[in-house]
Amino acid sequence: MKKLFICIIMMLCLGVNNSISQTIERKGKVFVSKGRSTHKADTLVTEYKFEANGVQHPIIINKSTGSCYIWIKSKNNKLYKRYMKPEVSMQVAKELNIEYKPKNKK
Repeated sequence: MKKLFICIIMMLCLGVNNSISQTIERKGKVFVSKGRSTHKADTLVTEYKFEANGVQHPIIINKSTGSCYIWIKSKNNKLYKRYMKPEVSMQVAKELNIEYKPKNKK
């Protein structure tokens, strides 16, 4: 009975691992994922630009919230997001026919 119980547990674990894993195929030095990807891009790089410190950056919009941001490089060469003011986000979202959802302030 104990062996049957262990066998059932192992089969369930193997079944879960197989459903989660992806098939990876190698083509030379490139690894290609074959299978479903659950990640869906929720952002859009727009044609609009924002100028900061004399440098123009493309504005990126989150399609689900309408919030806009740009990527800024810090002095120590790390990238971070700089979110636009709500007025800018609303205008860009309106022109792209995306609904802007303002943040709830506490």
